[in-house]
Amino acid sequence: MNLATLTACATCRLALTEDRRGDTVIYQHPVNEDGHKIVPVIAGPTERVFNRCHTCTEAPPVWNYRTGLIQIGSLSGGIIETYNTQWHVCCRCAQFIEADDSDALTAYCAGLMRWHPNSDRYSVLHTLQRGIVVSREGRTLLTTTPWPPARITADMLPKIRDRLSGLLRGLANLPAPINDPDRRQHLATQLDLIPMYWINQEFTDLVNAVGAEQPPAWTTDEIIPSASGLLAWPEPVGQAGQLAAVTWTSTPDGWHVIGYRSVGGSLDEDLMPALRHEIGWLVPIHGEYIARGTAIDGAHPLGPLMTTWLLIHQRMTEAVPAKLAKATVKAYRRTQRSAPDVRIVQIRPQSSRQAREATEPVSPRTRAKPDHRFWVSVHDRQQAYGPGRTLRRKIEIQPFLKGDVHLPIKLSTTVRALGSRTTERGAPGIGKE
Repeated sequence: MNLATLTACATCRLALTEDRRGDTVIYQHPVNEDGHKIVPVIAGPTERVFNRCHTCTEAPPVWNYRTGLIQIGSLSGGIIETYNTQWHVCCRCAQFIEADDSDALTAYCAGLMRWHPNSDRYSVLHTLQRGIVVSREGRTLLTTTPWPPARITADMLPKIRDRLSGLLRGLANLPAPINDPDRRQHLATQLDLIPMYWINQEFTDLVNAVGAEQPPAWTTDEIIPSASGLLAWPEPVGQAGQLAAVTWTSTPDGWHVIGYRSVGGSLDEDLMPALRHEIGWLVPIHGEYIARGTAIDGAHPLGPLMTTWLLIHQRMTEAVPAKLAKATVKAYRRTQRSAPDVRIVQIRPQSSRQAREATEPVSPRTRAKPDHRFWVSVHDRQQAYGPGRTLRRKIEIQPFLKGDVHLPIKLSTTVRALGSRTTERGAPGIGKE
């Protein structure tokens, strides 16, 4: 499920709040109703939508606070205004709310609007924000905010992993599809143990170059480098340019997979320590259960992950242990934890023979080599086995990238239909005999 979809009103272009009640989603205008009927539409990444903090309107929102129903009135005139129960709040305003300091919150917000403390508007704002602070029932991390990306390096992964574990174990809610308490605790426990993979820049460039053309591949145990793991690229990958990291944890029938965007340093310096402590570097943007045998191609939101897995499975790459900072290793020892298992995955260097063959002219009697690199789709092959290799059995070959590493990529215009693997193909990775 896409967790990064921002919904706006087609009439006023304001980002809407969402109140999920079971399978029903109720959309509302921010703060209070705007006098016209809501027309919810999905806001594209290039569309102009007003998506700002509801309390100060100064910065992008990070948290959604749920409150009781707030109404403000006067002794003589009765109820003046009824406000919503969902409040999108930026990091700075959230600090005031978490400190139960409604006076400081109002002083900050009114100061931005240049409202005098003795004005009626200031009094109404203070009453409203006092109601938010007092009646709040919890907060949920917003995953629709378009953060500028962070540059992820291999030595950052232990800290990134620990902050993500802290977020999962914390009191703040996550979007409903990934907010199940038991699943959050299970993922946090798994994160403490799983290997971490950092894809180097050259490999990342290759994933971006060939990922969109990747044909459907079946998700099997054979192509996944470990039962559970955390994998990160130095910069976002994929057609949307958002996917920065992925975690996967195994189940008897498949994997729970969560994709994340990275959070760069776009806030004021005094807010960054709290942001890193409370959230870290990763915000979930896609959650999905992938059953064994599910087909994933390059157009899928998790397509870059499948492309990366396939290239690792093809043995085009090698994994080398990352050299971690001494301070990181010592910090783990102090807490009696094993040293982090961080692996740098990079494209395997060409051997001298491969380099020589790539430059030698092709003999007339030799089969012509391709002049480009291209994907070979999944197909069956008759594999020899048994006494004297006289017997044959059908095996399934996953998609692989063919051609020498120095050759250009051939783009395709093929349209593919996806689906789940049928039982006729047998068990994952092996065809029916």
